[in-house]
Amino acid sequence: MNEKLSVLLVDDNPHDRGMVRRELRKEFGELHFLEVTSQEELTATLREESFDIVITDYQIRWTNGLNVLREVKQLHVNCPVVMFTATGSEEIAVEAMKAGLDDYVIKSLNHIVRLRGAVRAALNHAEVRNRAAILESRLQTLLTQLQVGAFSCSNDGKFLEINDAMRGILGCASDEPAREMTLASLFPTQSDAKSFLHQTATAEIPQQLEIEEVADSGESRIFRVNACRIHSAGHELRIDGLVEDVTARHRAAVLAREALHAQSQIELLSPREKEVLGEVVAGGMNKTIARRFDISEKTVERHRSNLMKKLQLRSVAELVRLATQAENAPREES
Repeated sequence: MNEKLSVLLVDDNPHDRGMVRRELRKEFGELHFLEVTSQEELTATLREESFDIVITDYQIRWTNGLNVLREVKQLHVNCPVVMFTATGSEEIAVEAMKAGLDDYVIKSLNHIVRLRGAVRAALNHAEVRNRAAILESRLQTLLTQLQVGAFSCSNDGKFLEINDAMRGILGCASDEPAREMTLASLFPTQSDAKSFLHQTATAEIPQQLEIEEVADSGESRIFRVNACRIHSAGHELRIDGLVEDVTARHRAAVLAREALHAQSQIELLSPREKEVLGEVVAGGMNKTIARRFDISEKTVERHRSNLMKKLQLRSVAELVRLATQAENAPREES
């Protein structure tokens, strides 16, 4: 560690505080200690100072280690806490672990050496948690920028967590509790939602589905849902997933297919018919086209009739639309 480690030490016994200082300096070298011996000092230190780890006794004159742990976690949720005490119990240790305690070391000469390893491990775990939190924050920011909804739900579709982009997709208020909404609101019917959730919960691989949502105005949107089951020991099965609005992508694909089809139709025309087509689309009259190509108006009329038959069109408007579509066809790179 390049910077001096800062330790908040909560213990009303000066001898025990000295023991902790000596033991940790053997492991970490020079340290900066913040020592508090009253509730007032603890409250002020938690609000005004910065520190890397908290070491607290359990039985303290003005409070107890569980209260200290809860106060620390309320203001410094990711700060590691180690309890070093001679007056605790297994029940207290279990309760403290549930509240976020990193380790529990018995205060005795036989166990004092373990304090060094407990502090080292707690600091390492805190660093891993902080890195994970940073990566999670960056991921959520990226997903929001890309307007990709992220969610975690129970196996019946009730949301546990959703990001801001997901709220936007669902059209809900930013402060509306996630648990009041379900993944089923994206699906055409409840049975469709149940089928997808069941398939995801029982499959070994992630599941993907595209859903079309039609608004009252008749406008449709297409969402792509990717989801997978998450199941770990001691926790209920949940489903995590991403939702992306792919409407624009689908529309672009449709336009590209139409353009390629229009281009293939125009390729059926002869070179002269293509030239006449270009003049007609540009608004040229038969007389003007005839003079441009030094042909008779009847020949122009015949070319126009032939190309309309080949393209199976009935009006100049349809001809213009087809030519416009063909112009939008992707060009092959040379």
